[in-house]
Amino acid sequence: MNFKLPLLFILLTFTFESPAYDLSWDKYDVVDGANPSLRYGYYTQAGGKLKMGRYYFIDNGSDLKVRLAPFGRKATDLPVHNYDRNKGIIKLGWDGHPDRECTLSKQGETHFIGNCLEKNLVMPIVIRVANENDNEWMGVYFSVSETDISIVKKAKVIMSSQDTRNLAGDRICDDDIQTGKFSFYCSLYYAAIEVDGVYRHRRPAMQAIRNELVKRYPGNYIHRIRDINNNPQVTNEELLEVLDVVIDKLTLELNKE
Repeated sequence: MNFKLPLLFILLTFTFESPAYDLSWDKYDVVDGANPSLRYGYYTQAGGKLKMGRYYFIDNGSDLKVRLAPFGRKATDLPVHNYDRNKGIIKLGWDGHPDRECTLSKQGETHFIGNCLEKNLVMPIVIRVANENDNEWMGVYFSVSETDISIVKKAKVIMSSQDTRNLAGDRICDDDIQTGKFSFYCSLYYAAIEVDGVYRHRRPAMQAIRNELVKRYPGNYIHRIRDINNNPQVTNEELLEVLDVVIDKLTLELNKE
């Protein structure tokens, strides 16, 4: 009897956990930093412009699910049509583009490279664990510049122009832009697009914002900027003060250089 009970428990545990492999996305969007399900790289828009790729790449050994989840924008599912694990070849579709077919081949353990074909267009795509190129793309190695200061100033204009901010921020800014009611994160995202034409998640302006929030609102957060924004006890005036302090710090740092 003492032997059968643990064995039954093991069997029940396996029975319930194995088929319940959760492919829902919210489960994996859980950390602002190291995340084994996150991949980076790039993809190509139909017009030929390369864009930084941020993907969820979820593989449990038998099932694979891929989603393009760019910073600040609505995610796009890339349905897996076929994954030949022996040859390391993935064939993906692209939601919203029924004629687009992507074929990627595995290079090393965590690097997939290939092309998407749509009619007569050939659009390169890469899915990989973040490397130095991706860090550069995100602005990790940037020095403080006038662009950073301009981005924070523009974000302040956006935040100041609304009586209340979006308190249900989800780091997807399409709806904020449409309604004109911005969360703190989306004000920074949209400011970066307006000023620089591209949002870089780890550029000096964003890092300075995070550092200031750490000082003022210590604690553990899933996504610090989003979660502090969604706290109704944090006022708009407090967030505007954060922006003012960051502008001063960035200006001082730039003048040192």
